[in-house]
Amino acid sequence: MTLSSERLIAMYRALSGSHQAEEAITDLNKQGVLRGHHSGLGHEAIGVAVGFAVRPDDCVQPSHRSGMMLAHARGGYSLREAVLSQFGRAPSSFGQIAGRPRTLTIVGLVGTWVPMSVGIAMADRVRGKDTVTVTFFGDGAANEGAVHEAMNLAGARRLPMVFVVENNGFAVSMPFSEATATKDLAARATGYGMPGVLVDGFDALSVHEVASEAVARARRGAGPTLIEVRVVRWEPHAHGIADLRSDDEMAEARRRDPVRVLREALAGAGVLTEDRADEIDAECSREIAAAVEEGRAATPSTSEPTPLSPTDAWALTYAH
Repeated sequence: MTLSSERLIAMYRALSGSHQAEEAITDLNKQGVLRGHHSGLGHEAIGVAVGFAVRPDDCVQPSHRSGMMLAHARGGYSLREAVLSQFGRAPSSFGQIAGRPRTLTIVGLVGTWVPMSVGIAMADRVRGKDTVTVTFFGDGAANEGAVHEAMNLAGARRLPMVFVVENNGFAVSMPFSEATATKDLAARATGYGMPGVLVDGFDALSVHEVASEAVARARRGAGPTLIEVRVVRWEPHAHGIADLRSDDEMAEARRRDPVRVLREALAGAGVLTEDRADEIDAECSREIAAAVEEGRAATPSTSEPTPLSPTDAWALTYAH
């Protein structure tokens, strides 16, 4: 383990907390309290692990699955904010907010945000910065032309980038095996002139090791890396969309828990005791429960959101 004991315990706190927050948000959508959510349950270790591998001045473009976990792990984004943002009572994890680590938002058209991150990496190079740009996308987006073009240009220019594809096996309802000829998306990296790495997305320590190596490689000028992270999502594609998997398949999807995997690894290494892990879990649970109560109390049963001014909208949209 390359991280100190203190940082490993901080990683566990970030993973446990963001997992519990995501569970609460997902449940609130199922109850009809909130509406419209792409649950990130099952993807938590990806965002947390990469968040611990980058610097605050590195530009990271999150995904709709692990974006909240990533923002929380990087710092400056509390569990309270994560929950309240779903009620429209706090800024989301996707915008560039003063005081937070550098973030580039995504857009609604699948995969089209990836070239934006290439532009950031090119601009930072011109500015003489030693920063790294990291962008996330799913296995469905991996088949979009814009994503291919972005990775090809990044490879040709040897840009300081890391491409993270979260492969959960489905693009909405399209199985990965029916949409893509290759068994491993990481194998495509050869065509872009960069290394490709396949890693278990339920193992935060393994993801962190791979991400740290890719970030270090990019920072020293050796070029980009494509990381394929294999996970199984716990929920349907989005709230309100039926999942084609059977009840048995859904139960199997929940069999592997990234929080439990990290907890057992840290306990085995003598870094985290069961009692301390329970304390951390309880502390996170209390913060989340209070935020849910605050969100419910502050949200009228019928209301329209206050529109942002053009200045505020611009500030939230673009990386600086």
